[in-house]
Amino acid sequence: MSFKKVRNYAVKVLALLSVACVAAGVVGAGLKPNKVIADDNLYPTLYDMFKDRSGDPDGFMSQEDLVRKVLSNCSELNGIEYDYGSAEHYLGCDGFVSLVLRMTFGTVHEFERNRTKYWAKFDYHEEHKQAGSYVDKYGVYRPGGTTVTWLYEHYVNKEVKSLTSRKYVEGWGSGDWAEYLESVGAQPGDIMFWDNDNKDDCWSHIGIYAGIEDGTPKMWHASSIEEKVCKQSLSSITCDVQYLDYVLIVPMTDHPAKVGLFVDTEAENENEFSYSVYKDPGCTQYLGRISSLCTLSSQSPLENIKIYPNEDKKSFDLAVYVKRDQSPYSEGNTDQEVIKIKIRIDLDDDGIATLKYAIYMASDMRYYSGDEIYDYDYLNGGQVIPLADFR
Repeated sequence: MSFKKVRNYAVKVLALLSVACVAAGVVGAGLKPNKVIADDNLYPTLYDMFKDRSGDPDGFMSQEDLVRKVLSNCSELNGIEYDYGSAEHYLGCDGFVSLVLRMTFGTVHEFERNRTKYWAKFDYHEEHKQAGSYVDKYGVYRPGGTTVTWLYEHYVNKEVKSLTSRKYVEGWGSGDWAEYLESVGAQPGDIMFWDNDNKDDCWSHIGIYAGIEDGTPKMWHASSIEEKVCKQSLSSITCDVQYLDYVLIVPMTDHPAKVGLFVDTEAENENEFSYSVYKDPGCTQYLGRISSLCTLSSQSPLENIKIYPNEDKKSFDLAVYVKRDQSPYSEGNTDQEVIKIKIRIDLDDDGIATLKYAIYMASDMRYYSGDEIYDYDYLNGGQVIPLADFR
């Protein structure tokens, strides 16, 4: 059983943006067409649109989980052979993005991979038809269904506000890309539209921003030149690929705030200590380690913790859990006591941030310390929350 052939340069992933308002036919029982968002009331990110369409906004995955799943599914498809046309079991650039999103939302009901080819199954009863292709409740097309240009014209700045305008990037190196991506607040998982001219009526390529690795910004895409799905440096694309000269970015998630922890060397400690940081009180979801002296380069050193905004988009809340490791400079048993740190950041109408934090013993919520910091540089973070020997 195979799905429809990936159509000519079809479905550029972003099928994700599909607002399926035209619902030319509701196939599933009780399935309603997606609502249309007025031009003056755009979704700020794809995440907000997907969450709204999920049918269970309160139970929808977090922004952090969405990014993690998207990038994991990109990796899952790494090496799948490219096809420009409609051959089954291959992926064009648009089909790649569509399939990544479908896998992320669980609307690919069966998926198998055999070396450089794949097979997938979809459920007609959970979909409705739009523009000649079936879409799921999130508005994401199957691989093959429409073109990159169609997606852009129907959704970008009509359903979801783009993060950037069309930008000329031919010849850019990694440094140029890193500076630009940081300046616009691009995040891993964002969708990147590409073209070879400055006309808004046509886009020729699409991919998913992968983040910066060792100073090199990269993108996941199905590449006609590499003839496969791959993670490629943006500099190699803009320096070596002559027909991808312009880019436009659509945000998958909000720009997260950043908060840094540090070991308080001012405290009266007999020894220097390192600490492991976790997302949960059971200390199973590991974030990384920090120390006053050792670099811990091979042990996931932690610089800043990302915090995605709350529903109001003007505040951030997070709780992390800290467990002191055995001192790296003396023998002894690992301290198993867990410390809870409650973090909140509030933005005023001018975008000025106030950071508040409180440190407790996780077992009985015994208060240790806390502080309130005004005019906090929440986008760049920094070492602001001290950890000491709490014994």
